Amino acid sequence: MVSVSASIPAQPSSVTGSDPALSNTDRSLPVNGASLPWLVPAGIVTLWWVNDLSFQWASLIEYQFGWIVLLLTAYLAWERWPTRPKTDVPAPFWFCFLLCLAAAPLVATSELYKNAVARVPATAFTLSLGCSLFLVSNLLLVCGRRTLRHFLFPLLFFFVAVPLPKSIWNPVVFGLQQLVTWMDVESLRIMGIAAERQGSVINLPNCQVGVNEACSGIRSLQSSVMAALFVGDLTLRSNTWKVIFFGAGIFLAMAGNFFRSLYLAYSAYLGGPEQLKKVHDTAGWSVLAFSAVSLVILSLLITRFERMAEEYRKLHASRASA
Repeated sequence: MVSVSASIPAQPSSVTGSDPALSNTDRSLPVNGASLPWLVPAGIVTLWWVNDLSFQWASLIEYQFGWIVLLLTAYLAWERWPTRPKTDVPAPFWFCFLLCLAAAPLVATSELYKNAVARVPATAFTLSLGCSLFLVSNLLLVCGRRTLRHFLFPLLFFFVAVPLPKSIWNPVVFGLQQLVTWMDVESLRIMGIAAERQGSVINLPNCQVGVNEACSGIRSLQSSVMAALFVGDLTLRSNTWKVIFFGAGIFLAMAGNFFRSLYLAYSAYLGGPEQLKKVHDTAGWSVLAFSAVSLVILSLLITRFERMAEEYRKLHASRASA
């Protein structure tokens, strides 16, 4: 990473002494369009990063929504630009250089393995960690920590489109498969249907229903996580409510997939494998619609509650002052 902070002309600080991070330590610099040319290295790293991930997005069906996440990330960054800190203190060069040193082996290991062996999710994940450290280093060197904190969420949000290594992915998917299978079997028994669980397979009197990776709910979970993070960041103010909204998105995805798999198993019990094939795709789209509509309704309710709470606080403050 090339040091550019020394070549940027000093500007008079408009920050008062109320913020110790921006006073009496280093000169504060304006954060505006003039800073963008110094972020060219960050742009080059981003293009390289996206180009590498595009191969994973094309080959892994679980991550084909990657281009959508890229567009949403760009929108989140653009939406934050007008409210960015007007001035900031660039981080020390030595600290940014240490971040680059930490990123270099991650990128080098990923590229060596990718070129010598194969492109696998682990290499994409490792490269993503290295590239993100380079971006953080460049942003800290040109702008500062307040600007980094302001734009940190879009960077973290982009990791929704980064493939997880199999060492993480497989246990998650396998755990979801086992959970869904167990819940379906117990629910069918409560309904009076003889069902037995054999691994991730449901044994019914007339057929077997397998809960494979697609039926584990991992795709609906990914979609709900993406939607909950994006909608929550745009519509909600309180971080507490954002966390609650995110948890609700995960719950809705898992609940929707449970009812979907239970419906499919019950359909197979009534009409056999032929009936299962007829309703399989419809049930999948129904879960997607259920999760999306539920998240929109929940975000509207929380937004309305936040506005009512804000109005109540203003009213209470006015009465107290009177």
